Amino acid sequence: MQNETSAGGVIVAEKNHELHVLLLKDKNGKWTFPKGLIEIGEKREVTATREISEEVGLKNLKLIAPLAPATYLYRWEGKLKKKTVHYYLFKGKGTELPTPQTEEGILQVRWIPFSEAEKIIGYPQTNKKLLRETMELLLTRHVIPPPRL
Repeated sequence: MQNETSAGGVIVAEKNHELHVLLLKDKNGKWTFPKGLIEIGEKREVTATREISEEVGLKNLKLIAPLAPATYLYRWEGKLKKKTVHYYLFKGKGTELPTPQTEEGILQVRWIPFSEAEKIIGYPQTNKKLLRETMELLLTRHVIPPPRL
């Protein structure tokens, strides 16, 4: 089995007095977070920032904190792969318009109200946990006001 290591980000912003999270719709039609392979010699948080910029076009980001890594198995071209993704929490500007990197199979990018994100998120075994961890971190660090649910 081949191992892969990636880094990515959960990006939050306040829009219209409500907490939003940036999600992309991948080539499988599932809503998820931007991420990509770590290049040789690259630090994880640098990879996360670069991948966010490449995949969704956001440049004005503030790194808040690391999140728990996610590990899962998947098949690519008939081969089983074990992937570990190191995620980071970023605060973005809700006014910055995301743009999908279509050549990478990204179908759509949207700011989604945090209260709706858990309902539509794909890959729930890893992504719902990331959303919950993000909310706990935001509330304990007082990064943004608590969301209105």
